[in-house]
Amino acid sequence: MSSIRLRLFATLALVTALVWGGAVVWVEIQTRAEVQRVLDRRLMESARMVSSLMQAGSVRPAMQAPESGAADVYDRQLSCQIWSLEGDLIGRSQSAPAERLSEGGDGFSERTIRGERWRVYTVHDRDAGFRVMVGDNLAVREHLVGNVVTALIGPAVLGLLVLGVLIWWSVGRGLTPIRQMTRSLAVRDAEDLTALDVSPDARELRPFALALNDLMSRLGAARRREAEFTAAAAHELRTPLAGLRVQAQIAASSSDTAVRRRALEQIQTSVDRTARLVTGLLVLAREDEMPVSDEDRRWVTLRSLFAGAEGDDRVSIVEGDALLNVDPDRFEAAAANLLANAQAHAASSVVISYDPTSGRLIVEDDGPGVAFSDLHRLGRRFFRAANAPSGGSGLGLSIVLATVKAHGGQVQFLRSPGGGLRVEVIVAIEASGSMHKPSTLTD
Repeated sequence: MSSIRLRLFATLALVTALVWGGAVVWVEIQTRAEVQRVLDRRLMESARMVSSLMQAGSVRPAMQAPESGAADVYDRQLSCQIWSLEGDLIGRSQSAPAERLSEGGDGFSERTIRGERWRVYTVHDRDAGFRVMVGDNLAVREHLVGNVVTALIGPAVLGLLVLGVLIWWSVGRGLTPIRQMTRSLAVRDAEDLTALDVSPDARELRPFALALNDLMSRLGAARRREAEFTAAAAHELRTPLAGLRVQAQIAASSSDTAVRRRALEQIQTSVDRTARLVTGLLVLAREDEMPVSDEDRRWVTLRSLFAGAEGDDRVSIVEGDALLNVDPDRFEAAAANLLANAQAHAASSVVISYDPTSGRLIVEDDGPGVAFSDLHRLGRRFFRAANAPSGGSGLGLSIVLATVKAHGGQVQFLRSPGGGLRVEVIVAIEASGSMHKPSTLTD
């Protein structure tokens, strides 16, 4: 079933039918048993009444003539016979058979006479010398009980059908808020990411609406970031491209070899800067695409991630054998940008360390540092501090932030005790010699 309304209706109808059917069966059994008890009680009272009247002399036994013509079915239900103790039939009612209704003693008994089953109650009066038998034709009795049960079941079945119609209507009415939300989403413009309004009566839909509103909010934020990123990228690319155009025009129009050489050098510089910018944009696009999965993580040493520090005497790595559980292919770009940023600003020292107590990877330099007012702006795309060296694109720390976020970590930008910038990165790190060692390392 693809329809929620149909599934709900089927479930409710099935449950209702089971409960209703069980109630009908119980009522039928109880009614049948109660009617049987009432009819047995009537047999007993009728037999005792005839016996009492016979003892008082108020009734004189007589033989009734057989029935003539059509009669109502219930006219043949109750029959009475009076027998002497010697076995002679003293009297009987009009509907009673000529044969003896019961061969047993006092009380209830059943007998089949000429294909008809009878339930009989017998009263024996030895002092008066007679036996009274009052019997019910069981076929007529079953017809009566069946009519009573049918009179009860008929309205129950009709009520069940009416209830089914009401359930179908009620389910449809209960799903009205969903249809309203569907229509609202169907006619909404693709650019409209405003929050959905939910009826106060539809509390069950509120979690769904809140989740959908949160999704649209995040989608709107992603679109804004995309628009800002596109605008900033276009602006950043315009500068080197304009420089390339100017230098190309100079090289083409100048006959001076020295001027032409300087123009070609500037063109090469602009091309390198543009290449770095494009590379940074591609890395950011990849890091924004999806988070790092557990299958992509590997245990790598701190020293292997910062392999680019080899040959630079200003860089020192403390706890170089510390292990980081990261995606090497993606985290190496972040490590390279952290190192490049520190090297570009450092005066004489860059320290890369690992703090086992807090699980922090720390990269700090002794450069001029960043003003306190600019610390919270670090990591924004294309943002460059006032004292940043020329030639950068403003994407290095943005790549660090995006990569660490993809790993589920955090980044903090602080002032170093030496006056420079201190970057603290929290990712899944385990020091060599702690709880367990990976069997293989990626270097």
